[in-house]
Amino acid sequence: MENVQMLLPVEPKEFWRHLRSIVEEVVIDSRRIPVRDTHSERPLLKTKEVCEIFHISKPTVYEWLKQGKIKSVKIQSRRYFHWKDVEELIHQSKVNPLKAKS
Repeated sequence: MENVQMLLPVEPKEFWRHLRSIVEEVVIDSRRIPVRDTHSERPLLKTKEVCEIFHISKPTVYEWLKQGKIKSVKIQSRRYFHWKDVEELIHQSKVNPLKAKS
């Protein structure tokens, strides 16, 4: 890589050293980010999160509630969904795609 021509205002060795340090920082930072385990961290999901998971609107979520496709828990004025129920609906939609969409 020493023979590569670069149109940069730095020496090639300095450029590669800097690039290497940036890559190392990114790798180290990526190791620090914990893998999100929704089961243990937050077993309850908000309606908005369910909408994002399925790429649907809130009225569709409420329709699914009426149809009994998914269960929810109401805490004060807010509605939450158990992650297990959402996973089950995901599994059902993979097995039978038409059932989950209707």
